[in-house]
Amino acid sequence: MKSITLKAANVKETISVQFGEKILSEGFSYKKAGNEFRRQNESYTYIFNIDQAAWIDSYSLHVRLYISQKQIEDTLEKIIGKLRHKLTIGNDIGRIYKSPDGREIVNGDLSIWIRQDEDVKAAIESLEWYYTDIAKPYFKRYQTLESIDDIINNAPFDHCPANVGGNFDERCMKGLIAARLVNNPVYEKLVAIYDEAIKQTMNNESIENYYKVKDYLMYNRIK
Repeated sequence: MKSITLKAANVKETISVQFGEKILSEGFSYKKAGNEFRRQNESYTYIFNIDQAAWIDSYSLHVRLYISQKQIEDTLEKIIGKLRHKLTIGNDIGRIYKSPDGREIVNGDLSIWIRQDEDVKAAIESLEWYYTDIAKPYFKRYQTLESIDDIINNAPFDHCPANVGGNFDERCMKGLIAARLVNNPVYEKLVAIYDEAIKQTMNNESIENYYKVKDYLMYNRIK
């Protein structure tokens, strides 16, 4: 079996160009630095991220889907300062695919492996399928604050459901912000849940930031 001869940069460029022909036609733009495709839609940014890793005799592609919601992220940054990232919900595409309702905590692996030069074509076909059958429905599902509030602010609360992702401390903070933005009627119950949940982080900075968010929302209106 012939081993791969293509350089990592060549694989990345070929995929970004050929897969890009499909996704760019639907309003996305390519960000080379993060090897990802982004589409801005009013207050929402939809992200199709491709993490390419090099191994001794192969390359692997790991796709992650993210959604950034402007009001939630801007409010959090206003309260606690500059953020490491502005990704509101999202996760590995395999976890999203294997948890259609977004609430199951699953380990789904949809990694793509490139072991020969000829595998690049198959990898692009897989990426096109991931976009059409998984990413598009996922992005379409979360186009409102109500839908984001629903996935963040419902059980299970012990870990992050598949469509939430990130660190649990972020879920606690963004969950309260999302609940306030949509006037969630069970806001006080959520506060009680997150008050207990945030203790699981064992990170003093995260706990301090959570209470900053909680206190701010208690005395300030946001929209």
